Amino acid sequence: MTKVLSFPDRSSGFSPARLVEARLAKQKSRAELAREIDLSGQAIGHYETGERRPDMSVIIRIASALEQPVPFFLKPSPSIERHQGTRYFRSVGARSNKLNYALDVRAKWLWELVNLVGSEIRFPAPNLPDILPPEHGIHYTLEELESAAERVRRHWGLGDGPIANVVALFETHGVIVTRLSLISDDVDAFSCWIEKRPYILLGSEKQSSCRSRFDAAHELAHLLLHRDIAQEDLEEKSVRERIELEAHAFAAAFLFPRVAMMREFFSTRLSHLKGLKLRWRVSMQAIAHWAKRLGIIDDYQYVLFRKQISSNKWNKIEPLDREIPIEMPQWLLKCWRLFAARRALPAQGVEDTIGFSLDLIANLFGAPGETSLLTRSVVATG
Repeated sequence: MTKVLSFPDRSSGFSPARLVEARLAKQKSRAELAREIDLSGQAIGHYETGERRPDMSVIIRIASALEQPVPFFLKPSPSIERHQGTRYFRSVGARSNKLNYALDVRAKWLWELVNLVGSEIRFPAPNLPDILPPEHGIHYTLEELESAAERVRRHWGLGDGPIANVVALFETHGVIVTRLSLISDDVDAFSCWIEKRPYILLGSEKQSSCRSRFDAAHELAHLLLHRDIAQEDLEEKSVRERIELEAHAFAAAFLFPRVAMMREFFSTRLSHLKGLKLRWRVSMQAIAHWAKRLGIIDDYQYVLFRKQISSNKWNKIEPLDREIPIEMPQWLLKCWRLFAARRALPAQGVEDTIGFSLDLIANLFGAPGETSLLTRSVVATG
């Protein structure tokens, strides 16, 4: 009897979802990707829906265009939908949504890697206090926002003085913090809850430590104050504007409490504000704006301050911005080293084992462009 040879599906294991993720992360349309790899947009659509599967030669071209290793596209993609809460995007719309989709994908990949590392390494449990909703209506008053900031400080055992390192503080209390390229200079930070754990993604593009600390505190406000906001609510401009103002006030009160401001803000001289910036690690402009909000200075004094800032061309880059070091996350890289040791990851072929590129892991774990940190970790601890 003649045997009939049967060949397995030549693309068995290909994950359509991974193709969608990688394309969205690069902010490419199907047509754009198709042109790059000499295919039709219709073919990419078939691959993404699973109606057809590419052979290995096509997968290699896709992987090259989307800067992922081939094993990434052969790795199943877990669903995050029922685990993830609202993502606090600062803008929406046709132009912004393309960027938001890319940020969504990066948050999902970070979650996957945290779960992977967390299978071997225990992360600190989230330790954030519950914050009551506004007493009247949907708007927090300034007093309620200051009270919320004070509650967090007391919960974490902080006094009324400057916080030495905001990122390290958050990590100690179970917040997953990373600093990565957020693709656009228009995005400062991004946050969400995933599986009852808070995530804060800070942009690596911002070169001012003080402004980045403010961004981190701003995102903490969203995580604590705005968990009742549904994703569709953010489609309304008025909702976005409201929660942004609330997050700004919370961040200012958290980083520079009223009691300290009343004691230390006694002059609008630029030299004095520069000293306050050095002590509190808050930008001069944020300090002056907070002083006006608290009624310590009036509108006229604030306008004079703004004119001085403008005449010195300090609107974007202030004194000390280059001197005060950027706060870098540490937990994820430390946990990676322990994970690599326990799993005995090989010095070569890590991408085949993990399914993510080393560039991507380094970026998601707060060391953009520093893949040597990952390979050194593997070599040193393997």
